[in-house]
Amino acid sequence: MPATPRIALVALDRPLDWLFDYRLPEAPDLQPGQRVRVPFGRGTAIGVVVELTTSSEVPSGRLRTIQEVLDREPLLDPRLLELLQFGARYYHHPIGEALVGALPPALRHGAPLPALTPETLWRLTAPGREALDGHTVRGRRQQAVLRALEHAGADAALDRATLAAATGLQLAPRELRGLAERGWLEATTPDPEHPLPPTSSDHVLTPEQRNAVAALDPDHPTPLLLQGVTGSGKTEVYLQMAERVLAQHRQVLFLIPEIALTPQLSARIQQRFPGQVALLHSGLAEGERLRAWEAARRGLRRIVVGTRSALFTPLPDLGLIIVDEEHDAAFKQQDGFRYNARDLAIKRGRVEGAAVVLGSATPTLETLHAATCGRYAQARLDNRPDGSHPPPVETIDTRVHPADEGLTAPLLDAMQQTLAADHQCFLLLNRRGFARVLSCDGCGWVAECPDCDARLTVHAHNPRAVCHLCGHQETRPQRCPECGEPLAQRGLGTQRLEQALARHFPTTPLIRLDRDSIRHKGALEEALERIRHLGAAIVVGTQMLAKGHDFPQVGLVGVIDVDQGLFSVDLRATENTLQLIVQAAGRAGRGSGGGRVLLQTGHPDHPLIRSLDAEQYPAMVAPLLEERAAAGMPPHGYLALVRVEAGAAEVARHHAERVAAHLLSAATDGLRVLGPAPAPRHRVNRRFREQILLQSTRRAPLHDTLGRARHAWQADELPRTIRIAIDIDPVSLA
Repeated sequence: MPATPRIALVALDRPLDWLFDYRLPEAPDLQPGQRVRVPFGRGTAIGVVVELTTSSEVPSGRLRTIQEVLDREPLLDPRLLELLQFGARYYHHPIGEALVGALPPALRHGAPLPALTPETLWRLTAPGREALDGHTVRGRRQQAVLRALEHAGADAALDRATLAAATGLQLAPRELRGLAERGWLEATTPDPEHPLPPTSSDHVLTPEQRNAVAALDPDHPTPLLLQGVTGSGKTEVYLQMAERVLAQHRQVLFLIPEIALTPQLSARIQQRFPGQVALLHSGLAEGERLRAWEAARRGLRRIVVGTRSALFTPLPDLGLIIVDEEHDAAFKQQDGFRYNARDLAIKRGRVEGAAVVLGSATPTLETLHAATCGRYAQARLDNRPDGSHPPPVETIDTRVHPADEGLTAPLLDAMQQTLAADHQCFLLLNRRGFARVLSCDGCGWVAECPDCDARLTVHAHNPRAVCHLCGHQETRPQRCPECGEPLAQRGLGTQRLEQALARHFPTTPLIRLDRDSIRHKGALEEALERIRHLGAAIVVGTQMLAKGHDFPQVGLVGVIDVDQGLFSVDLRATENTLQLIVQAAGRAGRGSGGGRVLLQTGHPDHPLIRSLDAEQYPAMVAPLLEERAAAGMPPHGYLALVRVEAGAAEVARHHAERVAAHLLSAATDGLRVLGPAPAPRHRVNRRFREQILLQSTRRAPLHDTLGRARHAWQADELPRTIRIAIDIDPVSLA
């Protein structure tokens, strides 16, 4: 008869690579995946049980006992534990930080699981329909709610989140109760065992879309690349795929790069599957996020829509994972546990037996290569359902047509024509602020951040200059502190471009979309809703403009300065620039009347610029794939970046050389160790950064070398002020 386990191996949220042994308490029945409170040092800590065993190498007198078992059942099931343990190994990250960090913040702090009550659903009544038809509903918000229910179809019942998504409004429960008191709405409670059926769709699938839906095989879940030109209807394909999986009584995980940038997408999913969607992202209040997580874990919500951390949501019946805009760098965590949610989604699909769909108009080179080699299945959407085509990309040579505050004469003429036709102009400039540089023409002094290798940015209506790396702010001087001459504001940001456009088009509605303009909750939704209801208008913004928004009134897209991405030292700069241009170009020409895409560049003969064709993305990136193959770079090779940080440059350099020596000593054949060298951003927030690049044609030597070297440098007992970070498959070398 097997021995009864007496020891629990517990993962704690500490930067350590091992599990901690604790003696089991007397009464509770404990299982892997449950949270426990344990004594740690002079206090206590919250941990996750990973394994139960019969013995420990820790002497019995030093073993401490678990203080409290916090959950009646495991929160992380065996498959999710397997995924997280794999992720910790693959990304060379402490196991406890990975496991505990996968839980919602409230659970990490020891909060109990919430008691869930069915959320009220709201249905339009006959008096409410009569009030709409008789135009007796006066309030704009009331009209929006009633119209949303009317549009959802007869007898449709929607929850508050779905109504908020459908109307673009932040709806308080009292507003809906007020409409019910007037007899225009009635409240109902959903039956968890019988979820509401999906609302009907008025979309008729094209043959390409039907083939794409048919390409999904939930029983043989090979990852599927869904590549479609912008505006080709990928979202409707996703929804049809989700409907198939839901009909099998399984769950769907829908990952999007940034939830704040995709309200249009989340609204469509909520409207299509009312009462079945849980939203998960860092913008939610802790309690709201925890309730959504628990509803998904218990199977009460069949669809989870969220950003990268939603990947770790426990889903007992997972059948489909959709990664929308899979090329987006936001899927890669840039600090702490540096995982790529797209890649771990593929691993989770294998572990859970779930289908995985990767969607994009501009897939990464790694994903394209995997599809070409047959490791992924592939479905293509080369046409838009309305028969329109992405407009051709035209260039404006800024050597011939100099730009005045970012605007050339041909671009201004094209904008005049577009606005006269009652269409909208979208102008993309991926630099926020007013001016990038505050400098003196007399002596050459430049305002720089005292804590970073960065120049301070000037913002309109802000008396302080700001560092976009560390957030440092200081009073903006009017005169040079060296020679006393007036200071000049150089460089172009979205605020300065907005000001210039207001002078050229004083009577045209003008909207700016960047991080500075959407600071408060709901600001982005309000701006997007305003754009949809405007005719002729100008929208200026950063890469937010290229994030999957569908605006049929856009007749012109102008990229103000494309050159900054053409000559960067970063490995992926050219690929990212190409993706940004193609995604931005896809905003134009979706409605009737076609559209134009104008790129302002001082290098119109650059091979990338000359190859631009929004409908032929694979052909455009073929030369990049050839370059990567010749250099042994991804997807034809594998990279890892080791970064060493310290408060002094010489200390960072010294310890980086020690780390590099360990790597060279552990290196196997076929592995190159490059560096150390100062990071492109050498000083950030008063810390100096050195980095070492590992390059290999195979994964195994890279991971074996890192594992052995990591044990060696940890044995060195480095000073506590030294930080060493490992980035596997980095998306940026900056």
